[in-house]
Amino acid sequence: MIGTKIKGTLMILLSAIFFGLMPFFALKIYAEGFDVNNLLLYRFGFAFIWIVLFCLYKRIDIRINKKQFFLILFVTTIGTMLTTYTLFLSYQYISSGLASTLHFVYPILTIALASLIYKERFTVRKMMALFLSIIGIGLLSIGRDSDLNMIGIIWALVSGLLYAIYIIGMAHKDLKKISPYSVAFWIFGITTLLFLCKCIFTDQINTNFTPKSLFYILNLSVWSTFLAVVLFYKGMKLIGPGKASLLSTLEPLTGVIVGILVFNEKMDMKSSLAIVLILTSVLIVVQTKENRFRLLFHKIRQNRLKKA
Repeated sequence: MIGTKIKGTLMILLSAIFFGLMPFFALKIYAEGFDVNNLLLYRFGFAFIWIVLFCLYKRIDIRINKKQFFLILFVTTIGTMLTTYTLFLSYQYISSGLASTLHFVYPILTIALASLIYKERFTVRKMMALFLSIIGIGLLSIGRDSDLNMIGIIWALVSGLLYAIYIIGMAHKDLKKISPYSVAFWIFGITTLLFLCKCIFTDQINTNFTPKSLFYILNLSVWSTFLAVVLFYKGMKLIGPGKASLLSTLEPLTGVIVGILVFNEKMDMKSSLAIVLILTSVLIVVQTKENRFRLLFHKIRQNRLKKA
């Protein structure tokens, strides 16, 4: 039987892969004439439909108390509205490569906040994994920018800080009492309402769907929203926010692999080294319990020898 830590690790890794597919779907949807606000409206709108149908089918209780509602409202505003807004705002001043790299300051901030708030241990192994992942993600963006704009850099860093606050908020003890599907229900519902209001007030609702745009929007809402969010929340409940944020550094790797397989981008030495460093950091986090597993197997083997 799979242990809770291994199960949580696998969930976070799958979540990172699904989140990493998001730029691919986004580029395809942009090519069909949809802007950022409409993309996010339909992304969370369809995800909300999926979670409603799932909760009805499984008869999941979505009721929450007043404190839990305001916690979810807080993390939703921070994690899906403001994080996305500030990250996309930074794209207007610096390249998406540099912006995404600076956004990945959030594992550092998450670990720091988790140590202060939830008293998580900041071990040498975590520090090594964090160091390797930062170098790896940095390598992925080297050479992509000719100009550095301080406004864009600040907005990208702010997006990372907001996402770290979102992760810490999601790890709150009162939210841990709720089903991950119930949390997703409220997050998707509130986010859809917020983006719907924004699109209505700016008179920018795009209803010109094509078979292609609908196909990519539906995939974005299923893989990179519904499944990615639920898996991340379930995994974080099992392994904690610090480890979850470190394992999430697998996300930009997915983008690199998609670029190679789909957009025929070349794999150079820099990208290869970045992949090795990020995968090594993930392996370091995954193997934190390796010695305990060895001790357990050693004890089982000794008991079998005694019985024999």
